[in-house]
Amino acid sequence: MATAVQLAAVGGAVACGPRRPPCCLTAAGPAGIAAPRRARRAARVLRADAVHKSKKRQNYGRRSTTEDMYISVQPDWSDLWRVDRAAKLIREGAVGILPTDTFPAFVCDLENKDAVRRLYSVKEMNPSKPLSIMVRDFSDIDEYTHGFPSTNIPGRPDTFRVARQCLPGPYTFILAASKSMPKQCLDFQTGRSKHRKSVGVRMPDNPVCQAVLSQLDHPLLVSSVPLESPDLQEFEDEPIVPDPVYMMDVYGPRGVEFVVDAGPYVGPIIGSTVIDMTTGDISVIRVGKGDVARFGIEGP
Repeated sequence: MATAVQLAAVGGAVACGPRRPPCCLTAAGPAGIAAPRRARRAARVLRADAVHKSKKRQNYGRRSTTEDMYISVQPDWSDLWRVDRAAKLIREGAVGILPTDTFPAFVCDLENKDAVRRLYSVKEMNPSKPLSIMVRDFSDIDEYTHGFPSTNIPGRPDTFRVARQCLPGPYTFILAASKSMPKQCLDFQTGRSKHRKSVGVRMPDNPVCQAVLSQLDHPLLVSSVPLESPDLQEFEDEPIVPDPVYMMDVYGPRGVEFVVDAGPYVGPIIGSTVIDMTTGDISVIRVGKGDVARFGIEGP
């Protein structure tokens, strides 16, 4: 006959089940407990990596919606808040078209290598050909260039003082580039690049450009839309600014993801005046919309 102590032991075993031996006595040993933990940790790392890659694909491999592609603002600039979407797309790596105070221009983030590559592809340009940058203000000029050279020629006005008077405006100043200027890629296949010795600088007198630039951390790489292109000039003898929808029909398949429509251009369509200041003297490369008489010189 079982004693009370034996019955109590049997009852405890039935109620609680067999006791699990310590992990040090199991066949798997301590690794038997640690292995599932390592597996769970590895799974978390894989999930985090997948999320990171997914975000990267969203930024650089996304498809633009119709709403993103056509951004329209009123000619009186009363709804400039609409260009916030253009700034967002540029930050995400998009190539777009903005109106300026001269020709409409292809733009992208200067610091985004993938966007720069696609802008060159849109224009079907050799990557060794340098493009200009579009800046927010003179602080960007100070960061990415060595600034405006001093003029020691009698009768010539101070270049920096005149530049402050005519910018923002329809000028492209070629200045000596600083070390902050990203290297120019010479071959997108091999990644071969070099430091730029000079750079063209634009600060357009256009509210759309200024509103977009105010929301970005870097200047824009910029290149004019070639209005003389046969793709855009089917029936006209004189340069005109095509309808934004038509520009997207032409350049959308090449990689342009949005265009800002600010209404029809007013007045003649003339390019910017290009002035080279890299030699210490003032040299007019091209007379355009900007007046060169301000600098006490005549055109070429």
